[in-house]
Amino acid sequence: MGRVEGDKIIIKIETPCEKFKELTCLEFPLEELPENQSNLALEMEKQTDCSLACTRECALDCTRKCMIPHAVFNVCSIERELAEMPILESEEYTISELQ
Repeated sequence: MGRVEGDKIIIKIETPCEKFKELTCLEFPLEELPENQSNLALEMEKQTDCSLACTRECALDCTRKCMIPHAVFNVCSIERELAEMPILESEEYTISELQ
């Protein structure tokens, strides 16, 4: 799950993976988001203080490549796009609230 708070994107990860299980959230500056998944993975490794390389002990059988950075990158991309969208355009997703 992701949301924009001020100038940051806050991402909460719910997973059985031991590497991320205890992590409450990741934070990325909205204006300085990593441009690609490799840079994002490096930033995530800094924030989690562990390698994202999957191991045999990984709770998710993720076929030797951690899928969480890909999911986080997608959430960041979506949240950045929504944050840049004028408010009236973003309201179309919740038009029932306007009535």
